[in-house]
Amino acid sequence: MIRIKSDFIKGFTKRGGFSVLFSTALIKISAAFLSIVVVQLLSKEDYGILSYVLSVYTIAIVIAGFGGNFSLLRFGSIANSFLKKKQYYFYTLRNGLKYVSVIVVIVIIYSFFVPQKMTKACPLIILMSVGLYGHYMLETMRSYFRIVNLNRTYSKINVYNSVILLLLTVILTLLFENYGYIAALVLAPLSTFLWFRGKVTKILFNDKLEVSVKEYWGYGIHTSVSAIANQIIFSVAPLLLGIMNEPEHSIASFRVATIIPFNLLTLPGILMISDFSFLSRNYLDVNCLKRYYYSYLKTIIPISYFVFLLLILYSDVIIKKLFGIQYVDSIYMYKIFMIATFITFIFRNPLGNILLAVGKAKWNGYNSYISCVLYILFSVVFYEKIGGLAVAYALCATFILSGIISLFLFLYYIKSLR
Repeated sequence: MIRIKSDFIKGFTKRGGFSVLFSTALIKISAAFLSIVVVQLLSKEDYGILSYVLSVYTIAIVIAGFGGNFSLLRFGSIANSFLKKKQYYFYTLRNGLKYVSVIVVIVIIYSFFVPQKMTKACPLIILMSVGLYGHYMLETMRSYFRIVNLNRTYSKINVYNSVILLLLTVILTLLFENYGYIAALVLAPLSTFLWFRGKVTKILFNDKLEVSVKEYWGYGIHTSVSAIANQIIFSVAPLLLGIMNEPEHSIASFRVATIIPFNLLTLPGILMISDFSFLSRNYLDVNCLKRYYYSYLKTIIPISYFVFLLLILYSDVIIKKLFGIQYVDSIYMYKIFMIATFITFIFRNPLGNILLAVGKAKWNGYNSYISCVLYILFSVVFYEKIGGLAVAYALCATFILSGIISLFLFLYYIKSLR
């Protein structure tokens, strides 16, 4: 058992994992801190409107560029030369920006059809759509530094962007409230990209890749659509509650209940950021994949159990101290989400990342589609009986079901290699 743990940690360290871990953790801590600060700076009604806009944003950023950054990460990882990796980067950046424009137009059109109670969100959504360009360029650059194993540069980008986003968000939200917050989301990634773009020297290249255009962008689109389904699972609740004409303060309470659990959900992904290229290169090695997952479980389960237990036991103090007494109605939902997040740590998150690394984006997609449909269906059906809590219960049930499906798909893939 000790040897397995050390194998996971040694491999993680060798691949520059701790540098990536600390910088990516900084992003998540900064995001959580910003969420707490913004809750304090805005009225409950304004925060409800902002939550609706952010739900649109978190879905839009995933599909912006048709998943070119995901394709770069997958095919760039297995490219056998530095020059080819760089060619993939510039190809993805140039062509992906064209697809970003398509998404921007769709988002702007959608902004004119928001529910009546959310009409104040329309100009905010339009402003937010401009930020999709900067976000795509930054994510593509991040993918490039991962595939060439420049984890220190990748970490510097994370730190710089977190600091800029933190400063801009606090200052601009104080000055312009919701508009300031959205302006910070637009400016931070763009400024980070412009600051670091000189780290990648330009080359002359053509658009001929080792893989077909269909295969390259097909992988990105499948991964994006799968990720959108995941984002819908995570972010559609404010949209559903808005459509169901729940008051703004109910949407705000739901959002507050998710801030800490949903930020924690990204931690397994952080651990696997530095390992994605490693797993991609070993996608046919049964023993390597099994050993990686088992060692992950041996390391993560004991730590996670202790942390989540404390976060649940002290939930009253956490909610009241961080968000204020007006959000005490979030405590019960917060506990439910914590339990669901712990289960996701064990199954869906690590196994979903492994399947993505070995090229099974479609499988992840099918899992996400099924989960997304069931989540919305459960929410709508049970809303009439138990109100807004139906959305919370449906989300937890979806997390558990999705984890079980991920485990089945992983075991099926392992069996297919034998």
